[in-house]
Amino acid sequence: MIRQTPRLVNLASRSAVARNAAGAPSKQQLALRSFASSEDAKRTVSSPEVIDPLEVFAAIDTNNDGVLQKDEFLRAVDMLNYDELLKIKKSTARNELSYETEHHSDEADSFGQMLSRRIQVTIEVAVSKIFPAGFGWQTSATIAEGWGMDAANMDFALVTGLGDGIGVAVGHTGYMAIKKAVTGSADIDMTAQAQTGIFLGSAAVCSGGIWQPFVNTLQAAGLGFNTSLVLTAGAGTLAFFSGLRLGRLIYSPIFAGVEEANYANLKADAALSVAVGGAAGCFVGTDVSYAGANWLRPLLGVEETCASTTASVLAGSSTALGFSVVQMGENVVYPKNKCWVD
Repeated sequence: MIRQTPRLVNLASRSAVARNAAGAPSKQQLALRSFASSEDAKRTVSSPEVIDPLEVFAAIDTNNDGVLQKDEFLRAVDMLNYDELLKIKKSTARNELSYETEHHSDEADSFGQMLSRRIQVTIEVAVSKIFPAGFGWQTSATIAEGWGMDAANMDFALVTGLGDGIGVAVGHTGYMAIKKAVTGSADIDMTAQAQTGIFLGSAAVCSGGIWQPFVNTLQAAGLGFNTSLVLTAGAGTLAFFSGLRLGRLIYSPIFAGVEEANYANLKADAALSVAVGGAAGCFVGTDVSYAGANWLRPLLGVEETCASTTASVLAGSSTALGFSVVQMGENVVYPKNKCWVD
């Protein structure tokens, strides 16, 4: 990435050019020029202010036709400095799982179209990563018990955390390989997708690894099912988010498919982690030791009589359900281009 030295803008020296190109300045042009004033340009990259890119587009699009003309773009570039372009980038919330598709018009999208796209990503993530996470955790738990490990010990937590992470990494990479084979899309770079799978799987090791010790602690404290579900969701959120941010520090220098930490993916990672926390919380529903207090038991409870495969399917279903419920809330609440799935 080329780092440019921020330059100050002298609008007075370009005012004649701007007037000749577009006539008398409109309110949008004046707003853009005010935004790019010399005082504003002196702000540093560390400024917390962010700019809505759609508002900037509206200011650049001086004839209001929804199409950015070359002269409009050049005029805007003349007015903006590098710091301000970074602020525009920071206003988005995107990470490696954000929506990737053929070109579409954000301006023309209705709420229904936006929601449809978000649901598509939600389903893909739930199927390719969240279900495999729960399935992998439970499968590794069955293996750990067969090895004589006790759920109260840290070796059990380590094995189940690894199972969770492997499920995510394999699920993501396998799903993308199938998607590429079916669609023939040249945009799916399997090397980058494998790297993304490792990155996400590493974060899942964190959230999966802390799940059993955390639930054990809550049960030892005598907390009920509903309280345990909520607190476990919070713990899963923090663990997964910490894993994502640490993963960016570790993997971004060596993996082209993993973006270095920035403000845009900070917001996206946080929102994704909240949904993953929903998966961790709902996973408590598989624990039948809460007896009648577990209102998810009839649907998701892993009974003693369950076959190992059935137990793994129930575990995967619980994580997929919890993730989907929370993510649907985000899909409805977040404004356009502000949710990590966009």
